[in-house]
Amino acid sequence: MTDIAKLLDSQHALLAALKQIIAEEKAALMSQNADLLLSLAAQKSQSLAELKANDDAIARHPDKLLLTQEAALADNMKAVQAALAQCQALNEQNASLIEMNLASLNRLAQALQTSRNATSLTYNDKGRTSTISTLGNNIKA
Repeated sequence: MTDIAKLLDSQHALLAALKQIIAEEKAALMSQNADLLLSLAAQKSQSLAELKANDDAIARHPDKLLLTQEAALADNMKAVQAALAQCQALNEQNASLIEMNLASLNRLAQALQTSRNATSLTYNDKGRTSTISTLGNNIKA
């Protein structure tokens, strides 16, 4: 096996590991497990750094032209690109899930503020509700 083929195999293995991390991230998002999400974010960052380093090594490799010229390497390269596309699609799904969770948390925060002290409810410059806890505390009637 040539050195460039080993790099491609390594890239494919790294992408498989990243795909697993992204799948675990989705499960953690759905179960709202913040501690696991933090751990997975660190793993994901490390995995992406390793992918980038391996990608740079492939780009600098003197035999990189073989990736398009040899059929076996070209097929392997297509598999790596397909795995990357899968990881990107799964990551976009997780980003949508994160956005939905954030919107839900914002609605909950606004509902809690409203129920905490409805008489002191105001709006800030961004249109979000805000309570002023000192409103009415200095009235002496």
